Amino acid sequence: MPELTGMQVKFTVLNNEDINIYLDEREKSDLSRILWKVQELRLLDGKRPLNTYLVVNTDEPYAADIVCIMKANNHWGPVNDPNQAELKFDGDMLILPETEEAIK
Repeated sequence: MPELTGMQVKFTVLNNEDINIYLDEREKSDLSRILWKVQELRLLDGKRPLNTYLVVNTDEPYAADIVCIMKANNHWGPVNDPNQAELKFDGDMLILPETEEAIK
């Protein structure tokens, strides 16, 4: 989808069915603890603990229409936000950026 070129990957979305199928019980427990920690730290930062999102697969035929709606509402386009990680893909692998903190 050409509309995605140069876009920042801002969210990580996991399909609940994939979690149930592909993760063992320990991995599910680890994921639950991670999500709980994020939720608790958001509360400490004065944010809502959980956000609810609408998710659209980019291969859906109406995805371009959603992009147009988001552009019309100034919710689309490359963003330079130092609080957001810049993610890259190598084939089907997500590459997380190295930070100075991660290197220490």
